[in-house]
Amino acid sequence: MAHHPFLNDTQLSAEPRAGARAWYAVGLLLCLYILSFFGRQIISLLVEPLEKDLGLTEVQIGLLIGFSFTLVYAIGGIAFGWFVDTFPRKLIIFVGTIVWALSCIGCGLTTSFGWLFVARMGVGIGEATLMPAAYALLSDTFPRRQLATALGVFSFGATFGIAISLGLGGYLLALFARSRGIETPLGHLDPWQAAFVIAGCPPLVFGLLALTLPEPTRKKRASGHPPAATPLLAVLRRRRGIMTAQFAGFSMNALMGYTLMAWAPAFMSRSYGWRPGEIGPALALALGLSGAIATLGSGYLADRMWARGINGSHYILAASALAVSSPFGVVAFLSPSPWIFLAGIFVVYFAAAVSLNMGATSLQLLTPPALRGRVSGLYLFCTNMFGAGLGPLIVAMLTQHLFHDRAKVGIAMAIVTPTAALSGAIILGLAWRRYAKLIADAEDSIEGLKSIDIAASGAPVLGTKS
Repeated sequence: MAHHPFLNDTQLSAEPRAGARAWYAVGLLLCLYILSFFGRQIISLLVEPLEKDLGLTEVQIGLLIGFSFTLVYAIGGIAFGWFVDTFPRKLIIFVGTIVWALSCIGCGLTTSFGWLFVARMGVGIGEATLMPAAYALLSDTFPRRQLATALGVFSFGATFGIAISLGLGGYLLALFARSRGIETPLGHLDPWQAAFVIAGCPPLVFGLLALTLPEPTRKKRASGHPPAATPLLAVLRRRRGIMTAQFAGFSMNALMGYTLMAWAPAFMSRSYGWRPGEIGPALALALGLSGAIATLGSGYLADRMWARGINGSHYILAASALAVSSPFGVVAFLSPSPWIFLAGIFVVYFAAAVSLNMGATSLQLLTPPALRGRVSGLYLFCTNMFGAGLGPLIVAMLTQHLFHDRAKVGIAMAIVTPTAALSGAIILGLAWRRYAKLIADAEDSIEGLKSIDIAASGAPVLGTKS
């Protein structure tokens, strides 16, 4: 068996397997992740009614889908990453869940672009707590040889959440449209408003369950510790080459994935004349099935490859999936057939889901335990600002200002999607050997990362290799 970056072969084989409480944490975090994606992605199915009822432009829609949510989500990820390394993760998740639930309900009560923008920012602030806290909690709860599998199950929440938002959202829109909305204690709600409100209600219940999550014991910092940024800068400086590739390569994957999710429903409506009640179930089936195979299968496969001595399996799988998917993005968005389109995005989303899981796993393996919240926050800032913030907006600007035709959104997608996939594949492919060396070189990794852990606890750093 190949060397592990933190443990030798004897330690690795003797490492205990995860127990029932660890898998309970995965299950509950999975449910919260599903609900978070339901709340954030339901808006992609509401593009047409929002444009009609509120008189929004393509760029305003792009801002609502991407920038309004992503700006505070990404910045909040950095801030909450610091909290995650200090305060109880379950309390952070609880507070964040309640905030995003109430904000999602607020989206359904707005009647203008400005207030909808503000409510979407509230969703972003609340949801920013989940990922850094979940990554850190699961990494401290699971042994490393099971980490990719555990994070794969957790990452399935993104896939299932998208499927729920599209499938259930499309069904609800069609149902409410027949009655021209619904009457509630809050007053009359149009179909798109009701969809937001319904998406925000379940997290209020599941947020309470977050208080039952296990909280792994963490070492207290010694008095007189250095400034909080010191160990963070140390690990980024020591691993600057591989961290640059990690952040850049998986940011390109985020751009591809978020752009696909944001504009696929509008593309199907404009290109094929499908209604939300048809679009939602079709996309839910294609993306749900593809993402389930990718997230659940890639984690297991990566752990098996690693166990068989294939170092760098996480980068190998991500780069390969992105490279293979690149031409399918062109075929899908230029196809006159909706069935060819669905087949094409099946492959594209498969690559995005594989890379999502591999990016989360490789980041945790490259990061000392004491810094996982902060590094995860920075990573999520980069991937979300570049992916969710810029991707949908780039497509909107190409459609509105270059092609001057709403019907040509598919051409913009055929440019952005494969370009992002190929760029991510090249970056991760070039970095694979360096990443594999870190995985294989157990002695160097143990000494270097241990010194950073010591720095994080306040002790002096001695003998750190460059």
